[in-house]
Amino acid sequence: MVTTSYSDHSDGDNFDGYVRARLDDLKPAERQVAQFMLAHPNDVLFSSAGDLGSAAGTSDATVVRTAKALGYSGLPELKRHLGQTLTTRTEPTTRLSTTMEKIGSSGSNQIDRVVSDGVEMLTELHRQLDPADVEAAADALLGARLVFTWGLGVSSVCAEYAAFRLARRGLVTRHCPDTGFRLADALLPLTAEDAVLVYVPARHNRDVEMIISHAERTGAGVVLVTSKLSTGLASRVRVVLPAPDSPTKFTGETLTASVVTDMLTHTIAARTSDTAKTTTELLTLLRGELGERPH
Repeated sequence: MVTTSYSDHSDGDNFDGYVRARLDDLKPAERQVAQFMLAHPNDVLFSSAGDLGSAAGTSDATVVRTAKALGYSGLPELKRHLGQTLTTRTEPTTRLSTTMEKIGSSGSNQIDRVVSDGVEMLTELHRQLDPADVEAAADALLGARLVFTWGLGVSSVCAEYAAFRLARRGLVTRHCPDTGFRLADALLPLTAEDAVLVYVPARHNRDVEMIISHAERTGAGVVLVTSKLSTGLASRVRVVLPAPDSPTKFTGETLTASVVTDMLTHTIAARTSDTAKTTTELLTLLRGELGERPH
């Protein structure tokens, strides 16, 4: 029986190789499911445990047991690993065509797929998230003179959302939408008294590396919200908060990151209720003044 988990293995393991190396450790019914998965990867990605059980000639319980016997936490983590493998070897246009084919043209199908996918992602977030890490991230942000927020690609939307939410809890924030040379300029004022809240999906680029390297030089604490942690990155930041993404891409990569932001802001508000209340009252006052007509 497999005794190690998928998370114990390197990021470079592809799904096919990982599963094939463990076939001999599986019970006959589990091996039947695993072989079906290897032969029909797209069906796995877009199907529930019940659908997979029927297609593989077994039960949904056997599908779940197979995922766990392979070392995954469950079917959602297996799907994410499979999705990562398919992404590296499939053209984007092909992936889009496959997704649209699976969704179909029916509005009810689209609703069911998206909602089910979102529930699965949030369930996985709940499983992965350690409350102690949320508390540690809140500590880092609360102790900062300024919270600098930044996101890679569409995750910049989450970073801007975080800046608004944290400011309404009484923190001083600054969202940076820039990349490249403009990002370098924006990082110049960063000091050891500041904190950096960074949102990145599975991929990391030179901008992310520059932010983390500069934070290391200045002593600013980094809170990283990411769907997949690069090897060696955890030791370079203060806290890592998971934001699992969807292997099917039915729901966007910002869903879980936005929920993580809400968790952070509510944790901070609970600790600084007086400041949060004062800030909310001031915001209400300012909005009221905007609504008043001049005499």
